[in-house]
Amino acid sequence: MAFTTLSIRLDVARKLKAAKAAGESYSDTLERLLENQPAKTVGEWLASLDPLVGRGVLSPEDRARLKQDQSVPRRSPRKRRAAA
Repeated sequence: MAFTTLSIRLDVARKLKAAKAAGESYSDTLERLLENQPAKTVGEWLASLDPLVGRGVLSPEDRARLKQDQSVPRRSPRKRRAAA
């Protein structure tokens, strides 16, 4: 494996060290940070969602609770004020 030396400012080195997870090398940290870049186009963003196709966002328990809340909405525990 080839290596190279980089020169970075001290403030950037501190930020990199803070972003580094336990047991993670600086190379791993930089790779992780560079891979998590925001999409520059809508096409890139849509492509990034491909791994989520067919996967539910809510658990079955969350869906059941939401379905119940839709049929019988919860009431606030606070008492209502009398109309003035």
